[in-house]
Amino acid sequence: MRAFVTLTVLAAISGCAAHNDSPGWRAAGVQTSPKSCSAQLGGNRHAQQRELDSSNIRMVNWNIQKGGAPDWADDLSSFTNEPDLMLFQEAALDMDAWEVVAAGHYRSFAPGYRTPGPSGFVTGVMTLSAAEPLTSCRLMSIEPWLRSPKATMITEYGLTDTDHSLLVVNIHAINFTIGNKAFREQVRRALSVVSAHLGPILLSGDFNTWHWRQSKILREMANNHGLTMLNYDEDHRTRVFGQPLDHIYVRGLRVVGATSIRSDSSDHNPMSAILSL
Repeated sequence: MRAFVTLTVLAAISGCAAHNDSPGWRAAGVQTSPKSCSAQLGGNRHAQQRELDSSNIRMVNWNIQKGGAPDWADDLSSFTNEPDLMLFQEAALDMDAWEVVAAGHYRSFAPGYRTPGPSGFVTGVMTLSAAEPLTSCRLMSIEPWLRSPKATMITEYGLTDTDHSLLVVNIHAINFTIGNKAFREQVRRALSVVSAHLGPILLSGDFNTWHWRQSKILREMANNHGLTMLNYDEDHRTRVFGQPLDHIYVRGLRVVGATSIRSDSSDHNPMSAILSL
């Protein structure tokens, strides 16, 4: 297993896309431009390919802080029951927990930060899905101060009872910067792919919106693309200076329910939602 994971890490870092026909690792998302990513949308579906249930899409989003807490997987399982989509930020690629958390799910990974040294490990954004992606690509941005990479994972899925597909954008946004130019540009690049998609949209992640200006920018840019921010039955999202860092936005989807709970196994609290076409 370790040799297989090592090969996957190398493929992800080099930007090669790997695809298989059963749930498991995918070095998904060759690093690309928004334009080339948009051109991939609407990929051909396999005749027997599983689709997500358009009447009951269960999802969770969580920055798991590199999975450093040993009980984060237990917290996840107690929080939600076998979601169709799991969007993680600061996910370490080589973790034994994936074999438990992601059993039966496809795993699409976009590498971001790599810890220094020969034993360094790769973290990034991970999207786990009950259905095989029709399309997967990734975008990369760089923190202006720290020069560390921040990844965006974009995946597309077939839906039951419709010819439309679901586009899922999993983003870990730029944090430390003077002004908002780099943050705005990262969000703009992701939303330019959204604008090319005709079906429903799920935009979710750790946006690092600790300042009210970033929150305002995100809200206005999302609204301009027809995306609506979710409200939560219980809202325990992590806040800095009173501003929530994590968000879920949707377009063309009905929100059946959404919540957020407290967790001690990360510096972020997880969010979950049930969505319907």
